[in-house]
Amino acid sequence: MSFVLELHTKLPKKELLERLKQHEPWGHRIDFTNGVTTADLARRTPFSENTLQKLFTVAERIPFANLRGGTLLDVGCNSGYNSIHAASRYGMNVTGIDVTQRHLDVSSFLAEIASVQCEFLIDSAETFSRPGEYNVVLHFGTLYHLPNPLLSLQTTLANLKPGGWLALETQTYDNPDNPELCHYIHGYNNDKTNFWAISEHVLTKYLEFIGFIKVETLMRVAVPVFGEHMNRVVMVAKKRG
Repeated sequence: MSFVLELHTKLPKKELLERLKQHEPWGHRIDFTNGVTTADLARRTPFSENTLQKLFTVAERIPFANLRGGTLLDVGCNSGYNSIHAASRYGMNVTGIDVTQRHLDVSSFLAEIASVQCEFLIDSAETFSRPGEYNVVLHFGTLYHLPNPLLSLQTTLANLKPGGWLALETQTYDNPDNPELCHYIHGYNNDKTNFWAISEHVLTKYLEFIGFIKVETLMRVAVPVFGEHMNRVVMVAKKRG
């Protein structure tokens, strides 16, 4: 199965390439119907070939087809690929937030090419507040970059409608001898934006404590570059109706 975002465009190859090169380097593969792909441009390291894999994974549990025309918040939207896919495939009204203006510029550019309306804003994953606004919140790859991750989860719960869904992907520290132990990872892997690797056990218990149900881990992948017991997990949870 392909997890690559493909965008329809009528732009000539040369013109599209010139515009894409203004946003190099690229961190995710995005293909275009005129044969252009960001995989052929300057890349960041790491570079994701499977841009929509997390979204497709959570779609195994979240009934996006039944939420057509609903609302979605994309926390840490990066280049907007998940936002644009949700808007174009499911007709969702999407808000994407990030703290990097470059990411929002790229997101708006790609949304323009895809002819979808998405709202992209500079805002905080910890404090962005629109209570009861969203059917789905995507929270991919952002939680462990926050000094106050539990605050962000509380805010996410408040932003969801009753019965709304959280899709979460984050770094965890899972020591089988002490499942309640979390790890402070500030500066790990030469990245000063890393802060907390919460254990999967604690994440599950905390989500249930603040008001989520049906908390489930859909994917778990070891990340040895971060050290022993480090994993990336993809989880889903539902707000009580």
